[in-house]
Amino acid sequence: MKNKLIVFEGIDGVGKTKLSKLLTKELLKNRIECVRYEDYEKDIGFNLIKSFVKEECEIDASLFFYLASSIHKSKIIKQLLRKKWVICDRYVYSALAYHKIRGASMSLICDPKKLPVVPPDFFFLVKVDEKIRLERVKNRKDSTVYDLKTKKKNNLVGEMEAELERFKPIIAYNTDHNVRKIVKEIFELITRNSKTKHGNFLGKNKAVLSWDEHRR
Repeated sequence: MKNKLIVFEGIDGVGKTKLSKLLTKELLKNRIECVRYEDYEKDIGFNLIKSFVKEECEIDASLFFYLASSIHKSKIIKQLLRKKWVICDRYVYSALAYHKIRGASMSLICDPKKLPVVPPDFFFLVKVDEKIRLERVKNRKDSTVYDLKTKKKNNLVGEMEAELERFKPIIAYNTDHNVRKIVKEIFELITRNSKTKHGNFLGKNKAVLSWDEHRR
């Protein structure tokens, strides 16, 4: 079985971090060598200046920074994949989606499908009931004013989720009472490499950088 890159995306409060941690434990328990990328590269590299970029840079400059960060991340992931599976909490998809809805000039990128990043073997978009999500973000110290707003089609939170869906991910519906069941289903899906729909999952098992849908 080849080593695989598993990516979790989603708006804040849906449970990406918990799912990625539990999946990492499940893989290790089943003797599959893996690493959660965020545990591997913590407080180093591009992470040190993200807050400055977010507060001080124009949106187009921010886009280039985050794309460079994604390419840097992908190079490290490629090295890690030689020896183990990699679980990733957010990837290039969130960078493209966020900057598009914030008004960045996406025409500055020739073709995102040609970005030098490792494509994930499985790309999950995590969703959750909005009441549950709001309860979670209210209890977090790092939540922004945008995170605390109820998800709607015409606000940042709702638009972000909609943009991520355009990349054709597998949808994973996650709540506190079924999180371990979801992890088990994800584990079965990624280890069997099945294209069959499994329980709470919908969609295809290959993520795509769809330029036509994201061009401005």
